[in-house]
Amino acid sequence: MNIIKPLPDTLISQIAAGEVVERPASALKEILENSIDAGAKKISIYLEDGGTKLIRAVDDGPGIRRIDLEPAISRHATSKIENLKDLESIESLGFRGEALASIASVSQFRLASRHASESNGWEITTAGGKAAKISPSAQPQGTTVEVENLYFNTPARKKFLRSPQTEFSHCDDVLKRAALSHPDIQFTLYHTGKLRRQITGASLIERCIEVLGDDFVESSLEISEGNATLELTGLIQTPTHQLRGKSAQYLFVNGRYIKDRIITHAVKQAYADVLHHGTDISYVLFLNIEPTLVDVNVHPRKTEVRFRESQAVHQFVFHSLEKALAASRSNSTDHRTLSSTRATGFFSQLPHSHQNNLQLRTPASLTAQNNDTPPDLLLNNNQTDHFQVSSDREKSVEEQDYPLGFAIAQLGGIYILAQNKSGLIIVDMHAAHERIVYEKLKQSLNQNTIPKQALIVPIPLVLNAEDLITAEENQQLLDQIGFDFSITGPESLVLRSIPTLVDSATSGELVSQLLLDIREYGGSRVLTERLNDTLATLACHSSVRANRKLSIEEMDALLRDMEVTERSDQCNHGRPTWHQITIADLDKKFMRGK
Repeated sequence: MNIIKPLPDTLISQIAAGEVVERPASALKEILENSIDAGAKKISIYLEDGGTKLIRAVDDGPGIRRIDLEPAISRHATSKIENLKDLESIESLGFRGEALASIASVSQFRLASRHASESNGWEITTAGGKAAKISPSAQPQGTTVEVENLYFNTPARKKFLRSPQTEFSHCDDVLKRAALSHPDIQFTLYHTGKLRRQITGASLIERCIEVLGDDFVESSLEISEGNATLELTGLIQTPTHQLRGKSAQYLFVNGRYIKDRIITHAVKQAYADVLHHGTDISYVLFLNIEPTLVDVNVHPRKTEVRFRESQAVHQFVFHSLEKALAASRSNSTDHRTLSSTRATGFFSQLPHSHQNNLQLRTPASLTAQNNDTPPDLLLNNNQTDHFQVSSDREKSVEEQDYPLGFAIAQLGGIYILAQNKSGLIIVDMHAAHERIVYEKLKQSLNQNTIPKQALIVPIPLVLNAEDLITAEENQQLLDQIGFDFSITGPESLVLRSIPTLVDSATSGELVSQLLLDIREYGGSRVLTERLNDTLATLACHSSVRANRKLSIEEMDALLRDMEVTERSDQCNHGRPTWHQITIADLDKKFMRGK
């Protein structure tokens, strides 16, 4: 019969090490967090064989007193919390008091330190967590942690380690996370005697350039939303810019790197209709939240958290990012691109006075509806102050107040060519028009006022029996998004009204697509979870098609609509809608001045 008995402390530490010290990078993370919590401003890391042979971390913190060295490598000994109340309001990175004990139990371990109040340093050494020895050390103020031959006494764990280069890559990732979350600390990384990273930038922008490169910073928008209780800051990728290499996704909650499904979902939702399909999102985001509103003690490696009000956090992150992405085109004060030299798009080069209060004034020639005019170019028919195209066209380019300029031609039945202050603008007319219609549909549905147009001649549609049953069962839903119809036979119906923004020529194809979506996802989901997808389908079928010939006035009206439409940099599928070619670009291409 087996006897129940306590496990030896060494075995307990080795079991804990299995959860906390998964690989060299895990040990490095815990060591770095201790140095950061201690207040170090310079941290140097030395690795051998990806950290499997040696991890040495040297910091310039206040140091550890001699009497605290032995408790420092004992299980559940810490200076960071004292009671349950502290545990419920954690502000430090470390708090369990088990990391160094776990690391020491599976390595040949040395901790050397000199406290600011002591005249010389001391060190404690142990192998496999046994027979700790304290002796004097020629240690400057600060702390040095050495971890040699990781898993030397647990060979079953050691065989799961990867190549030195792979393990180094994981260690490098840990350092990058620490460097991004603490721009006030300088970091140096050596591997096998070679300097691999030296990070000294003191601002977030400088730190991101050093860690992630110019490409990330040049393609990013700055975020700053919230208050003392809940705040979101950082950088997010502009939807039209595709980064070279793999995506960068860094999320920090109160300075702690985490992976969180709630926030990840909020980020994806914010980008849902502005990012090209299959493209990864890159960001460096910092969520600062009142410590009592988040529980960090939910994962052995402290990479997950639990929010007290998870839905509120989700909505805050979603709306903050959605607002920034919507405002990025106008380069507003609160959500501006990083600087005039790093900004993307033409708007960053214009004075603010040229970017505000732009209004579409439809040319008089477009105020009468006809079958040749794109539906939403007629949105302002009730305006009396019409835009005088000929008058503004007489101005010089320098006098124009329109960021996208004036149309000069249509190319290949697909692109609008326009001239603005900086040079040539090329617009994908279908992609741009699709975004305009989509945003107007969203606004209308939010106000429960999708405008309908009664058809003088109803449109007959021939449907299969399944489509007809779906239409009959979801008549109220279809009416809500602008379609009135009557069933006229076992396989037919007639449309009597359609949304004003929808082109009657494509309405039959559009109804068939909507009925398919309703069957596949259910009517309620079409107007909840898949609402934007439904509106995007409406917009796509209602937009100017390729090879549609537009007049100069119609092209100008489209440009004016783009200037006042949120997210008009991208179509509903995330593709760019326009591109600027500056005079300088053209001069370079034609080698002028050389």
